Order: sequence, then C-alpha cells, then structure tokens
Amino acid sequence: MGNAYSQLDDQNRPVRSSSHRDGDDTGWDNDIDNELVSLLEENARLRALVVRLSDLVLKNVVDQK
Repeated sequence: MGNAYSQLDDQNRPVRSSSHRDGDDTGWDNDIDNELVSLLEENARLRALVVRLSDLVLKNVVDQK
C-alpha cells in the first residue's frame, strides 16, 4: 500500500515522482509538451532567418539596379 500523504521538499512543495507506479496518466505528456515547445521555438527561429535572408536578397537586388 502506498503513502497516503505526498512527500514535501525543503520549501514544502510536493515532490514529483518520476516513477509511473499508478495507473494515472500524469507526466506522460510532459515530453510531448517539451518537444512541442522546442519545435515551435525552432520554427520561430527559422522564420526569423527566412525574413533576414529575404531582406538581404531584396536589399542586394535593389542595390544592383
């Protein structure tokens, strides 16, 4: 039988367990959320690079004329 009370750390916050002993689904989607955030950040970074590249191309085309 498991502990009826959650464990607390030094700041009296609940300690999150990395084991998945229960049948609950808490924590299984944390990796998916992290991967989604990472993907969105990379997408934003690539979009910014495309904008910079487009600006450079347009500037050089205008300078040549």
